[in-house]
Amino acid sequence: MMRSATAPLAALAVTTLALGLAGCAAGSGDDPDSVTLTLGTWRTEDATMWENDIIPAFEASHPGITVEYAPIDTNDYNAAIQSQIDGGTGPDVIMCRPFDVNRAWIDKGYFEPLDGLDAIGSFPESALAAWEGDDGTPYCVPVASVLAGFYYNAAIFDELGLEVPQTQEEFLEVLDAIKEDGQYAPLALGSADGWQLAYNMLYQVGPNAWKGEEGRLGLIDGTQRLTDPDFVEGFRIFDSFKGYLPNGFESISYEDMTQLFTLGKAAILPDGSWQISQVTSTGLDVGVFGAPPAAKGDQRYQQEMADMAFGLNAASTQKEAATEFLEWLGTSEFQQLYVNKLPGFFSMGGEPVKYDNALAQEFADLKEGAELTSRLALDRLSAGQPPLDDEIWRVAQLMYNSGLSPEEATAELQAGLDSWYTPAQ
Repeated sequence: MMRSATAPLAALAVTTLALGLAGCAAGSGDDPDSVTLTLGTWRTEDATMWENDIIPAFEASHPGITVEYAPIDTNDYNAAIQSQIDGGTGPDVIMCRPFDVNRAWIDKGYFEPLDGLDAIGSFPESALAAWEGDDGTPYCVPVASVLAGFYYNAAIFDELGLEVPQTQEEFLEVLDAIKEDGQYAPLALGSADGWQLAYNMLYQVGPNAWKGEEGRLGLIDGTQRLTDPDFVEGFRIFDSFKGYLPNGFESISYEDMTQLFTLGKAAILPDGSWQISQVTSTGLDVGVFGAPPAAKGDQRYQQEMADMAFGLNAASTQKEAATEFLEWLGTSEFQQLYVNKLPGFFSMGGEPVKYDNALAQEFADLKEGAELTSRLALDRLSAGQPPLDDEIWRVAQLMYNSGLSPEEATAELQAGLDSWYTPAQ
């Protein structure tokens, strides 16, 4: 809690003893042996769920430990957490950003290594990778991932006699049929927000061309380049959808896209699983399919983005209690509870989880038979200037708005990456 620099020292000491600092857990109630953990997170929208459901479930099985949910607005989270930790007031348990941001926090010494934690063994290496140090040491317990897919209005598909496409060619044929009918926009997709063009379109359809992790890791180790044919083809597939956008797509925002779909004015919405509650809010019968491969029988690649994890503040004074909390995050009890309180977020643990929400289960089923792959540019490739992820947002908009070709786009991106990036060996 911030205080005036002119506050009397005696008063400040009394206040500090009474209230505790954000990252230094204090005694709880009248029990001198109880402790309070602070849980730092950017998920302000989840406060009710944590306070009414998740935290009580933990506290019921861990008497003597109280958890306080301390969310920070997502846009301010990185700077705020860094300021708190550097100032000695960071939360005991910290929600971890994936890949480059978290790696920088590891390098600064913010996290306690978790290689001795039993919970780490509940997760496959693919789930842990987003939060490991350069030497492979785990620093965070994975909580949830998100998936990307194509939501579709089942009533429109039935009306027009359409089936879920199994190949890229069939996908374009479905879009052609919707466009020819003229009643609905084929895709609820605008280009006002570059991030969603990258995350919900390019990173969703492109991996079928650059072979998912093979291509992504190839860029990281320098064995592949964005100007290679597979990457150019991924950008070409992305480019092939721009003829199916609504009129005035250049000014259509992410929020506008959702509204077009939920009002029944568009047949298909490329989006993330985190939007399940929003896309079904008007009572539509909604299904979802993944980006289809070039031909039937080809390997399909499914975007799964490691989204949330929790780590232990290396400066916490309550590491024993915080470790108990982190161990609990690795249990099936927590994972089952969490994903069903927050439809569209998926367990990363090795044990199967049942999803009560039917659309969430459809999303989860997209992983069957698919090779999972992370978003292309968030691991190492965006740690310098210009960040590749930001650059992809920019060129994706130029492709849709200004006619930048796939060849021009990939050449420009590779030149930017070459200006600062040294491939990891």
